Amino acid sequence: MLSTIYSISALLVSVAILCLGHGLNNTVLSMRATLENYPDWVMGVMTSGYFVGSVLGALYCARIIPIIGQIRAFAAFASIASAISLLHVMYINEISWILLRVTYGFCVTALYMVVESWLNGLSKKSNRGRVLSTYMTVNFLALSCGQMFVFMAEPTEYILFAVVSVLISLSLVPLSLTKAKPPEVMNSEHLSFKELFKISPLATIGCISVGLSSGAFWGLSGVYFTKIGLPAHDVATLISLTFFGGLVFQWPIGICSDRFDRRKVIATVLAAMTLVTFVFAFFVRDHVSEISYGLMALSFFLGGFAYTLYSLFISLANDFLKPRQVIKASSGLIIFHAFGAIAGPIFASNMMGLMGSSGLFQYMFTVNLIVFIFALMRIAAGRKIPKETSDPFVSVPKTSASFGLVDLDPRQEFRESELKKPDVE
Repeated sequence: MLSTIYSISALLVSVAILCLGHGLNNTVLSMRATLENYPDWVMGVMTSGYFVGSVLGALYCARIIPIIGQIRAFAAFASIASAISLLHVMYINEISWILLRVTYGFCVTALYMVVESWLNGLSKKSNRGRVLSTYMTVNFLALSCGQMFVFMAEPTEYILFAVVSVLISLSLVPLSLTKAKPPEVMNSEHLSFKELFKISPLATIGCISVGLSSGAFWGLSGVYFTKIGLPAHDVATLISLTFFGGLVFQWPIGICSDRFDRRKVIATVLAAMTLVTFVFAFFVRDHVSEISYGLMALSFFLGGFAYTLYSLFISLANDFLKPRQVIKASSGLIIFHAFGAIAGPIFASNMMGLMGSSGLFQYMFTVNLIVFIFALMRIAAGRKIPKETSDPFVSVPKTSASFGLVDLDPRQEFRESELKKPDVE
């Protein structure tokens, strides 16, 4: 295990530094936008703009990166992302920030594609699962720890934006110095919605719903916590706890999904997610002067359930796929999740405009309740998961729309003995 980590250490250090800056950037922007009195719908469009850029990056960077090379691509896109952080405080207006978020989403997706495809090239069949689990751990820990930089200064100041810029720039150093040879081929094909829905309706609708719900939370959680009256350092603490909860819950929920019917585990997690968002929506007061243990616990459990669902839906889809379809199906699910994440913040921000800050969680509650009911319907009507194509749970970090992670998933290994046409759910 140590030799595996050592072989990818430069890439892991780069992605850790990148996630420190990336996680901080999202939180600081949402808090600063709230303090600048941007309308709720503008903040929703800003978040959607990030995911628009992410989808564009996923679709086009697979063609761009092989032309200019992995290291030069990482250097170019990291430099642009670093500059964008500073441009936010040079041009403080809604239109500029929306355009900057689209560009930033494109750049960050390109950076993830470089790292993830590179990790795939360095991994082997024997250690691919360990590489992915290590990468997932680094992602969640760095995103969580990145929130702690908020304690350095107020979001109204220039300092935090400069810290984001410095961190993204520093992520260049380890990867630029690595001797590992980057891969040459990147996958960008995907199945259509109709094909995916026929194979697994719950997995397809589920990935879209995760984008609708978690995409809104990713972009608007800082807005919500700021609007209910919490100071910046408390906002950072709660967001950090959501990422930490996502890390802690991956493995126990994953083990349960391997031992029991995965659809029932998904329904249970959706029920828990629905309950947590219900409490946030209807029991958390609009004016909170300081953080409480109750809010901390709710944030931890929210992240634990929200950031686990995506991996569960990907695993469910894999259960009904034959090996040749897995890569295209996973790529398609990534795209559909991203489309959900584009629409989610717009819907949620409009709910916040109508219902107040609690509108974010009223929206998330509604989405998760609908999918929970759909999951119960699929449990009642769906076929049993075929044992010959069922694969173990693999935690997949939902940090980008990058296709590089698809090839890194150890379940993508081609199995010669399993070429039968898959059952449908």
